[in-house]
Amino acid sequence: MLLRNRNQWPKIASAFAIGLAAGAALGLLFAPQTGEDTRGNIRDAAQDGVNEAVARGRSVARRARKGVEDARDFVNEVADSAGSAFHDARNNG
Repeated sequence: MLLRNRNQWPKIASAFAIGLAAGAALGLLFAPQTGEDTRGNIRDAAQDGVNEAVARGRSVARRARKGVEDARDFVNEVADSAGSAFHDARNNG
């Protein structure tokens, strides 16, 4: 049996080589991008994430400053009203 199949090994080897070459060619054709492009995309996505985080941080800081300013204004108004009420009560009492 081994002797009978010995004549077919060139066909088998040829079919294997053709399959290997076709697989490699299809892999290259359908590869989405090179490793360098992939690393560039990852780097760009990471930078976009950093930029987004910085922008959100700045937005939060602006809102916090606005909240502090509003609270300060409210406290000052309450203090002024309390001072006026105290002064009026003192003078009328």
